[in-house]
Amino acid sequence: MAGDVVWTEEQRGKVYSTRAHVNPDHLTEGLERGPCWLAAAPPFDAELCFAEARDKSRHDSDRGREYEVGSVKKGARHAEPSMAELGLRAAALYRSGERPDGLDLDVEVAMAELQLQVTQAAVPFWLAAEGVVWTLRAMLRLHELAHSRHKVHYDPRWEWSGTWLIETTAHASSQVAECASSWRLLRGVLAVADEAEYREARAVAAAAFDVAPVPVKAALSFVFSDEREWADRAAEDCLAQGGGSDEVVRMLVTTARVDLGERLVERQPGCLDAATLLTLMAREGAGAAPVLDAAMRHARGNNERLVFARYLAMIRTRDAAERLGAWRGNGRLAPLIEGYFRAAPHLEPSPTAPSVHLTSPEGTTAAVLTELFEEYRTWYGEHWVPKLLDDGWEEEELDEEGWLDPTGDLSPVAEEDIAALEARFGPLPADYRTFLRVIGAGELLQPMEALPGAALEPTTQNFIHPADIPGVHAVYTKWLHDSWHEENEGVADLTRMMPIMGHSGYANFVLLSLQDEGDDRVHVWYHDEEPERLDGGLSFMEFLRTMLDRARQEWAYPGI
Repeated sequence: MAGDVVWTEEQRGKVYSTRAHVNPDHLTEGLERGPCWLAAAPPFDAELCFAEARDKSRHDSDRGREYEVGSVKKGARHAEPSMAELGLRAAALYRSGERPDGLDLDVEVAMAELQLQVTQAAVPFWLAAEGVVWTLRAMLRLHELAHSRHKVHYDPRWEWSGTWLIETTAHASSQVAECASSWRLLRGVLAVADEAEYREARAVAAAAFDVAPVPVKAALSFVFSDEREWADRAAEDCLAQGGGSDEVVRMLVTTARVDLGERLVERQPGCLDAATLLTLMAREGAGAAPVLDAAMRHARGNNERLVFARYLAMIRTRDAAERLGAWRGNGRLAPLIEGYFRAAPHLEPSPTAPSVHLTSPEGTTAAVLTELFEEYRTWYGEHWVPKLLDDGWEEEELDEEGWLDPTGDLSPVAEEDIAALEARFGPLPADYRTFLRVIGAGELLQPMEALPGAALEPTTQNFIHPADIPGVHAVYTKWLHDSWHEENEGVADLTRMMPIMGHSGYANFVLLSLQDEGDDRVHVWYHDEEPERLDGGLSFMEFLRTMLDRARQEWAYPGI
């Protein structure tokens, strides 16, 4: 492990293996594998792995394996001849339940792509039956195929026309994400492979690398983590071309140069997990601080920021201390930061150390907003926290959940993020713009009565970060249908409205009207309600006051 980092044994157990530093837990408890994964760790148990790979119980409990086979047969008439023939061979082998003496790579891959066997169960079987080189070839081939129901190729006209194979790399980013656990397993197995097997596998990867799509380059550089040049090229391509799912970014952050990892995190914050960060820190030691700092700066709220701060606090260097100390004015991070400097007082930064925080803009609106949310924060601490404690929660549990401070996750938004949002939607209303600078984005906690027999806990309202708003707007407009437009013709152009509160996985939002410059009217929109003519709405400040007043009555508003 690299120096200047304070580790626990549990954290060491989550680091991905390399050939130079093998983590015994990589293939077992450290990555939380089930029985199939344990069977795939050397020495292999081919019989158990085969049973797992061909397990038909999930189909039997769903629509039945005969339905799946029939779907492939039905779809074959739509596929290219070679793909049709391959799909039928895969369906026949799946139906037979036989274990061949030697595996046909194309047929095995087709079974996985057609969802006749789950990839994460098939890969251990391939490793057990044919070895790591064969399995690597199979994984590369898998990322050259898709099936007709993948969202990239899906067409509602074909919904009842079966399932068939398509030869394409267009789905590679999602494929890498879907197969992430299998790529992690390959990395662990290659870390302990003998030298001859490793060299052969590396030759296969090298031959595929130059022509592979960016997500597959990322996966190969992750599996062959000593190939730093591969990782840097993949990261540069990802930054230049896009095409990186969260899983692709995680792979690249563990292997590419720190400056490239920092840029990836700035572009896709919030996607990092424990294994990624700990592997980066094991590789770079204190040199990982810029990536952790970037993750903190671009976090979507203070609860997420606190996660990254805990990793930065593992680093005991002057540079890390100054980066962490710059957040001292942040209430959610303050206990962690003070504990850090109590443990390492020699790293205390000078009073003149630069701060990354925005000072609150002057003006009446800023003062009103600060007072409004501070009053709510005080009320919550005096009235709602005691109710949670009386209901059986421990104060330590509430602190861990982030439930002691209802505004603790909210964090001011950087000016450049606000400017980027205005470049997309036009000038923002003054009150909302000030809100972003003073209060910011993240989750606000609201009291909510518990259901009978359930524990008392707060609900959340998510103020969307400006960087996420364009994507959420795409979700919102997807749910708009003609009846909504017809009902509001001459009243409002609904496509101009901008979601400012909601959750990207859902389709109910609080919308800022934006019908003309300065229009700060707010509407609550529910996708599953009957289309209706929108009313006049509330001004943004009136909406905030209503929301916080209702919260004091334990009435979650808006109910999105």
